Amino acid sequence: MIIDMYGCLWYYSYTAFGLIIRRDIMSRTQKDFAPRKEKLIQIALDQFLEKGYENTTITDLQKAFGLTKGGMYHYFNSKEEILDAVIKKGIGDWIDEVRNHIMELPAEDRLMYLCFTDTANSFSSQLLQYGRSGDSSIVTYKLREQRMKMSVSLVTEIIKQYIDSGFYTCDYPEEIAEILLMLAVSTSDEIFGPATNEDKWKRRIDAMITLWRNCVHPPESHLDELRDNLTRFYEDSMTRSNSCNYDSHKENIT
Repeated sequence: MIIDMYGCLWYYSYTAFGLIIRRDIMSRTQKDFAPRKEKLIQIALDQFLEKGYENTTITDLQKAFGLTKGGMYHYFNSKEEILDAVIKKGIGDWIDEVRNHIMELPAEDRLMYLCFTDTANSFSSQLLQYGRSGDSSIVTYKLREQRMKMSVSLVTEIIKQYIDSGFYTCDYPEEIAEILLMLAVSTSDEIFGPATNEDKWKRRIDAMITLWRNCVHPPESHLDELRDNLTRFYEDSMTRSNSCNYDSHKENIT
């Protein structure tokens, strides 16, 4: 009986000790998971920039990660999931940076800064530049989609501030935020109108101004600033397009 009692005590003590050890290992593993995944996301972006998303294979990523196949699937299930993680981090970092900066700006300047700023950390800047390059239609589409989805809450917050101050007048701030984001993306998206078509983009700016005026009834000075920002955007797009065409022409000659 005594032996059985000591045997039970030994068994339960050993089991409890084992559970403590396993919990400690799991805790350390979970603690290491997030920073390790963050590093893998950076490596993945480097691979996409170097090879292009479409040309980067899951084997390329596995080798760059320095993981076995099983180890890689501990973090990601597919190449598309890796791209989604890269985009989520890039847009998330960009929004956090914008949110921190706009709090230092006059209230009436915040929405324009959000819509037109190129300010971003190295990771976000590289990703956004890759998306604008048009080298990967998948990356461009996913970036556009996530930038709109993840920006809605911040745009809504700014519009509510504008409504409270009387700067804007509207009854549906969240819905207006969604509409204005769609307008901003479609007006500035070169897929819908080549940057070299000056008449086209001038008409689109006029349409954007009219819709913005009717949606939120802002001061005319605000619309003038919007027109100036859109005009600069298209002029810069034309410059980039002409530069790319010139470089392409030089390559064909040589």
